[in-house]
Amino acid sequence: MKVCMLTTSFPSHKGHHQSPFILSLAEALARNKVKVDVVCPFYHKGKDKEETINGVRVHRFQYLYPATLQGLHKGGGLPHNLKRSHLSKIELMPYLFVYFLKAIKYARNADIIHAQWSLSGLVGVYLKKMFKKPLIISTRGVAVQKASKSKWMKPILKSVLKNADYITPNNIHHLESIKKLGIPKSKIISIPNGVDTKLYKPRAKTSQKKILFVGWLIERKGVLDLVNAFTKIHEQHPQAILQLIGSGSLKSKIKTTIKKAGLQSKVKMIDSVSPEKVADYMSKADLFILPSLTEGRPNVIYEAMLSQLPIIATNIPGTNELIQNKKNGILVPTKNPNAIAKAAIELLNNNTKATKLAKTARKNILTSKVSWDDSAKKFIKLYKEATCAE
Repeated sequence: MKVCMLTTSFPSHKGHHQSPFILSLAEALARNKVKVDVVCPFYHKGKDKEETINGVRVHRFQYLYPATLQGLHKGGGLPHNLKRSHLSKIELMPYLFVYFLKAIKYARNADIIHAQWSLSGLVGVYLKKMFKKPLIISTRGVAVQKASKSKWMKPILKSVLKNADYITPNNIHHLESIKKLGIPKSKIISIPNGVDTKLYKPRAKTSQKKILFVGWLIERKGVLDLVNAFTKIHEQHPQAILQLIGSGSLKSKIKTTIKKAGLQSKVKMIDSVSPEKVADYMSKADLFILPSLTEGRPNVIYEAMLSQLPIIATNIPGTNELIQNKKNGILVPTKNPNAIAKAAIELLNNNTKATKLAKTARKNILTSKVSWDDSAKKFIKLYKEATCAE
């Protein structure tokens, strides 16, 4: 079977931090004898426009010259930049046009078109009509939620999803949101992301208490709430270190907040790193905190669970499908630094409780069949249904 995979976000090279989970899915499909051609953007720091990674053929398009002018993917990803930048909105039309032209060759030769996120789905709809090929759209993150609340984006989203043969949200909340748009239930099948069960694992800790965050440094990730919470955590645990791994538009504001609090030596800001290095940081951490305002079904929670870390996260759709409060982690309200601090201090004070939560989390994830091969097999079954293949 041949699949043309369309995605608005993809690593610029093996080990790059940009949406590595899409590459992981494509690699798992290739391991299961699916021929995958990925069509994705070329970033200004990218290496090759055409390459093969572990059996996955990758084809990158450039929509502005030089590539440094491309702003849609800088500092927080495409949805974030479309919201905050008028220039990004101007870029959208040439982006979609070049995207479509690049994808024609691979969609023509494919058995099925698989679009990641609804914007890729828009390109996918035109290719579906042109070549009479089945279209699957996978929704992730906050794109569907934001589009559903926009007067001009909602009808476009609705039209795109109605033209898909199947829609695969990666959490239950998205499934319900899509049903409210009038999409038949029979076309919606929730398929969660997978996770690398070999890469993320518990290892020996150091004596220093390390609190870890991994993600975009943007508003919806709630990073400033975590920094403000850490000022209170530091009062009770002056030896604790906060590590923030990621990049984004809030980076300078976070640095200013840290400086005002006098915590420069206690808060370490680390640029986005490869999954292998994330796994290393997780293995040495004592506590993981994800204070997001919105999420899809965050892979970083999977990774922290596998790393046997006690987890504090906000009680939001997607995240609360993975974390059961006080059973395998702690859930707190959004935009509440005091609640984050209180939960963190409690776990840092009570090693027995923290260890129990962490061990339960790892056990939960290992028994849930959430490897990338498990995810790929679910998609292959859907591909066969969509193409009426045996």
